[in-house]
Amino acid sequence: MKSSLRIANGETVDIDVDDCNYITKVRTRSGEVIGSIQFRFIEFPSGEVLKMTHAFLDELGPRYLDQGIGTECVRLMREATGLPIIASPDDGSVKPDGSHLTGRAPAFVEKLIAKGLISEA
Repeated sequence: MKSSLRIANGETVDIDVDDCNYITKVRTRSGEVIGSIQFRFIEFPSGEVLKMTHAFLDELGPRYLDQGIGTECVRLMREATGLPIIASPDDGSVKPDGSHLTGRAPAFVEKLIAKGLISEA
């Protein structure tokens, strides 16, 4: 699934949602890579979920941060897969499942939890 998003700074970015490999990739209109958000499929006895494992949207610097891109990536992945999304809080270490949210990602996760878009793992 591909989507375009007009962001807060007035630019339009392209979001490619790969719902088979559970990754959203974000590029500028000219094709420059802004970053991606990666998820991992997990099956629990209570049901299936996606866990956010890596999130970075600063490949081109901070210009694309705090523009609503990450939130849209999560929303689109939920829409494409129909699965709930979870994330672990950052404790500075790589989790046994490989997830590692550092930098600005922990604050991003807190915002998404507050908005009800994801749940804490």
